[in-house]
Amino acid sequence: MSLAATSLPAMAAPAAEAPAAEPANSMTVGLMRFSGDEAIASDVRSYIQSEFEGAGYQIRGVAMDIDTAAKKVKCRQVDDSCLGKIAKWLAKGKAEVPYGYLVYGSAAPADSGQLTKITIFDLNAKAPVKTFEASFSSDDYILPIALPRSMVKAVKEAKTPAPELTEEEKQILAELDEGAAKTPEELRAEQQAIADAGKSVDDMPTDAIDTSGIEVDLKKDFKTFCREEPRKKRESRDDPPDLRPACKRGTFWGYWQPRAWVALGLTATGALATGILYGAGLGARGPYKDAVSALDSSGLSNTDPLQGDAYTDLAADVAAKGNTMRRYFLGGDIALGATVLLAGVLGIIIYQDRTDAKRFIKTEKSLKAISKTKIQDFSISPMLGATVQGAGLGFRF
Repeated sequence: MSLAATSLPAMAAPAAEAPAAEPANSMTVGLMRFSGDEAIASDVRSYIQSEFEGAGYQIRGVAMDIDTAAKKVKCRQVDDSCLGKIAKWLAKGKAEVPYGYLVYGSAAPADSGQLTKITIFDLNAKAPVKTFEASFSSDDYILPIALPRSMVKAVKEAKTPAPELTEEEKQILAELDEGAAKTPEELRAEQQAIADAGKSVDDMPTDAIDTSGIEVDLKKDFKTFCREEPRKKRESRDDPPDLRPACKRGTFWGYWQPRAWVALGLTATGALATGILYGAGLGARGPYKDAVSALDSSGLSNTDPLQGDAYTDLAADVAAKGNTMRRYFLGGDIALGATVLLAGVLGIIIYQDRTDAKRFIKTEKSLKAISKTKIQDFSISPMLGATVQGAGLGFRF
């Protein structure tokens, strides 16, 4: 988006005016029905309503889709002028439209590869805020959360655009570029130093000592390599981690690194959240069924003008309690998916920790075997560092 600024002739600066107050309907969103797949349309409207209400907006449902509304006002196509006519028609003769924003769109079936298209239209500015396109799948737990959040963010940014970067912020971003503060001469000197260091390395071929026959058994070697004292803390990221297992935890839990315990805690938290949300959903199911039964047994008709208000109250109660129940079950589904994902991550971490422990024990065994070896005038000593593991060979001329 480009912004153009036009200079005006200099004149006396008027007194600062107070910012214009927002229209009374600026925090009210008219949420229309979506055309297309009914299942996806119902779920997406529920997600959008929950997110906007959580951001402080008031949601009012519009009991028709955009195409039906366009036919009501006799529009050939849905454009800005048509939406203006729809807004006046929704106002029902009042001076002000009851909604600040109108959300409409069409829903495509899940796993079809087709796009669900949703548009937010600013009725006060008489211009679209943004159009969103997304393809839903049955195993996607992120999109139902990310899409409504993006919609709320777009509305907020349309009201209050992000300010331009200050000179100080621009300077900080410029300094983030690695090497930006170095001159070409300094960079060439560094490259030359690296090349000189490579020439001084002794690349004389030596015969490798075969340690492939050394076997590792995490259960049998546990007592030999386990530690009674606390794990050694690394002074820097370059230091190798302490891979010795903890004696007091046994042959399975002892090999776990700190990250595995963190993953276990997150997985347990996800499982607990899943149980709580599903339990709350089951608890909300009873009031929802009671509301449905009350509506069915009332005998009221929405076509009878004398019974319209009573019927609307009962129907609104059913919708509200049904929405509450669906939110709990949706949260349970999301928590369950996250728990399954975390459990998979935990399994991978456990496998990696045991693999690292095997490599560590094999290295220790190899170094012990090598340190006992002397061949003629050669002296052999182990070498263990952050990036180097092996043996050092020394000899006399």
